[in-house]
Parts: sequence; structure tokens; C-alpha cells
Amino acid sequence: MKHDFLDKYSNLDSPIHRLDPRVKILSVFLAIVIIVSEPLGELFHFLFYFVIIALLVGLSRVPLKYLLVRCLIVSPFIVMAAAFLPLSVKLSPELQPDYSGYSVYHASLTILFKAYSPVILLILLTSTEKFQRLLLGIRKLKMPRLIGVISALMYRYIFLLTDEVLKTTRARESRTPGKLKLSKFKVYGNQMAMIFIRSWERAHRVYDAMLSRGFHGEFPDTRALRLTRSDVFVSVIFVGIFLVIRLGI
Repeated sequence: MKHDFLDKYSNLDSPIHRLDPRVKILSVFLAIVIIVSEPLGELFHFLFYFVIIALLVGLSRVPLKYLLVRCLIVSPFIVMAAAFLPLSVKLSPELQPDYSGYSVYHASLTILFKAYSPVILLILLTSTEKFQRLLLGIRKLKMPRLIGVISALMYRYIFLLTDEVLKTTRARESRTPGKLKLSKFKVYGNQMAMIFIRSWERAHRVYDAMLSRGFHGEFPDTRALRLTRSDVFVSVIFVGIFLVIRLGI
């Protein structure tokens, strides 16, 4: 099994891939703050935001189809949040807030754009950098050490769980060809219990092996982080453009 569902395209070579992870993390965080600060009903600014994001997607060389599929994962929650706003106003018109001249449907579209813009930026962030280096960059930005270690272990153990799911599914299908004679809930429940037990035991073995090889809470990285002037310059320009759109247009 190829374990690259999160940072699948992190090995590509592009100007965005070559940036320091700390710069990318701070730039994306500040850009999200600026986008979220847009008032409800303001749609004109999002045209420029999406133009910049589209340029970033083109520079990163991450396939557009990959981004769209990832966006579909969170789409039900975003669409529901946007759809419930006009519905709540229709059900309770006396509680309709003031949108400074904009209609409630403009505010609903703003919610959609406010949600999808950060999602695309976060997908680009995780797709253009190894997850381990992202954690290292966050650690360099003074994230608590324990959170970094727990996140790294969770990321690695997801693959163990996925492997056990594949193995138990293959074993179940080989023993029960065709239509299941027993209750599906019972069969899948037994499989889930087996997955939990096997992944739990395997995770313990992996962790014991890590300790025997000298693991002390830090994951080694062969490439040290190097912050250059060009990285800082790109970050300032990127955030500055978002600020100009937010305040000056």
C-alpha cells in the first residue's frame, strides 16, 4: 500500500514546494484570518482571492482534480451551513440581522466562499510539504512539543490501521464469497473488533521497536529547515496582496 493520502504531491518540484514550511504555515494562517474577516455579503473581494488561489494552484502543479475531490469531503458541511442561513431567516424573519444593504442570499454565498477559500489553501499547504516537515515547522514556531509528538504518532498509526482494514477485508472476502449469509452488522462488527485488536497490538510492537532504536520524542529529519530572504519576501508579498484586497479594493 502506498501511504501518501495526505501529502501525495509533496515530492513535486515547484516554487511553492521549495518554500520553507514555516513561511507557508504563517502565510496560509494569515491569509485565512484575512479571508474570514470579510463581512457577510461582501462578494466582490472573493473574486480576487480566488484568482490568487488559482495562481497558487497553477504554480504548485497539484492536479485540480485532486483539489476538487478533497473539497468534496467537506462540501456537505459547508453547503449545509450556507443553506441554513436563509432558511433560518425565513422561519424567523424577525431575527434577520443587518447585512449593510446585502440580501441574506449574498450572506449565504459569502459563507460558501469563506469556507472553500481556507479549505483550498490548507489542501495546498499539506499537498506541497511533507507532513513531518510541517510538524517540524510548527514546532519551530513554538508549538507545544507534546502536541507535535502526538500528531506525528497519530499520522503514522493511521497507516497501520489502514493496513489492517485491507488485510481483514481481504480475509473476509476470501472466506465469504458472494452474498453474506449472516447479518451484515454482525460480520462487519466482528471485522471492526478484529481491526481494533490487531492494530492495537501492532502499534505496541512498532512503538517498542522505536524505543529500542533510540526514539526520544523527536523524529529525525535529514533536511534541516533553512529560512532565506526570498522566502520572507514571498510571504510578505503574499500576505500583503491579501491585505490590499481586504482593505483597499
